[in-house]
Amino acid sequence: MQLKKIGSLLLLLTLGIALISCSTSTGDVNQNKKKDEALQGGKLDFAYHVQPLTLDPHFTTSDATRDISNHIYEGLLTLNSSLEVAPMLAESYEVSEDGNLITFYLRKGIKFHNGQEMKAKDVIASLERWQSLSSQALTYLADTKYESKDDYTVIAHIDNPTTLDLYIFSDITQFAAIMPEEIIKSASVDGVNEYVGTGPYAYKEWKQDHYIHLEKFSEYQSRNEPADGMAGEKKAYLDDIYFHIITDPSTRLAGLQSGEYAIAGDIPPDSALKLLDNPDFKNSIDSSSFTPMVFNKKTGVFSNQKARQAANAAINAEDVLKAAYVDEQFYEMDHALVKTEQTGWYSDVGSDIYNTYDPELSKKLLDEAGYNGEEVVMLTSREYANYYNMSLVIREQLEAVGMNVKLEVTDWATVLKSREDENKFDLFFTNFTIRPIPIQYLFMNSEWLGWTDSDDLKRISEGILYASSIEEAQEYSDELHQVFWEYLPVFKPGNIALITSMNKNVEGFQSISNPILWNVSITE
Repeated sequence: MQLKKIGSLLLLLTLGIALISCSTSTGDVNQNKKKDEALQGGKLDFAYHVQPLTLDPHFTTSDATRDISNHIYEGLLTLNSSLEVAPMLAESYEVSEDGNLITFYLRKGIKFHNGQEMKAKDVIASLERWQSLSSQALTYLADTKYESKDDYTVIAHIDNPTTLDLYIFSDITQFAAIMPEEIIKSASVDGVNEYVGTGPYAYKEWKQDHYIHLEKFSEYQSRNEPADGMAGEKKAYLDDIYFHIITDPSTRLAGLQSGEYAIAGDIPPDSALKLLDNPDFKNSIDSSSFTPMVFNKKTGVFSNQKARQAANAAINAEDVLKAAYVDEQFYEMDHALVKTEQTGWYSDVGSDIYNTYDPELSKKLLDEAGYNGEEVVMLTSREYANYYNMSLVIREQLEAVGMNVKLEVTDWATVLKSREDENKFDLFFTNFTIRPIPIQYLFMNSEWLGWTDSDDLKRISEGILYASSIEEAQEYSDELHQVFWEYLPVFKPGNIALITSMNKNVEGFQSISNPILWNVSITE
């Protein structure tokens, strides 16, 4: 009898807790719904610093393409703020024990912006095209085949599995965007003819040299996990987003201050410092990138390793960073290929070569390289103020040791074209998001611009690729850093911050080397 009473009491207690829980849960849901409704609507004007060549993310590694297209498109996988792999259009995935099979289980009911449901045929068409264009996919996944088990299951058959495979599918630059099959089939050598994805915002209009207009996709299906970097929940609060192409930084700043723009990207650090004193504005500082100078190692002066070492010795890295980023809160003196938080990959090796700044050593190395006054062509553009300011300091320091430097200043579109031709440049600047695994950088790839060709880097890369675990792969980190600083595929001044300034009424903005405008709202 006593047992029955206890059982009855437990039942009543359980029911009571359940009712309270349901009441609280319902209250939370209603409260969150009201909060979401209050945040809905409005137009966001973003002063963006450069016009992309295309919004086709399969087609290019350009930051401008990535920054805008990641609101239009999504991949099966992505990266969270800790650079860990996370599912996006895949509900989940499985990797076979031998690594030869990756099975993607697709989310059901996902709509493209044209109203069609995403199915396996679209995923396979997209992955096959991306695989034929992406530098990383061409290198590591070139022979991968895809099959559909049903409309919502795609299996990747990987002949030569590596530790990088999931990270390549997750990459946020030149990413594996999923598009409708018919758009893939109608794409030309210049890219897709329509910009249709599954993202929270849909492409509306591109008025060349003026703006790119995205609009809210009302049928967007978000994931439910908390927002985390590029992963998790995405809410399209805004009705419209306009990326205004404003190449002059002072015009972007003036437009932000006047209220014409709610957000301004690539704000010069000295301007960002001034905004800190104004309560009407705030800055987002994203320190997850570095901006290297890429050597042409195929032809010309820097095809000689001694000449690259001479350039490294000629340059004061801190001078370069100060010229571009002004204040130490916007840059970090660091030689490594990863962030200090990536403890398994971080290495002190190479720090003795980094920022040597020894002009006499540089002159000696130039003599050993047989340099005889040949012209060094450095590509740059005022559309990227940081690149331009870096180029001015580096030109001066290279000339100080006897190099004949020609600064070729053009618009950014021309830089992108010129750097494809080995006979048109010796040096150019670019930006890299810090990667989960350091051999992922494109400058490690012999097919990418600059054309790295190092037997030692190849050997180390293979050791990392075919390691039995990440821990085993990380054992190569010291040697990788040593060879990197001896071979010098690029010159790394240090880590840098990407600065985005905005009106105080902009809420929810995040950046992981690119602006994230889902979950952003404008409050009164």
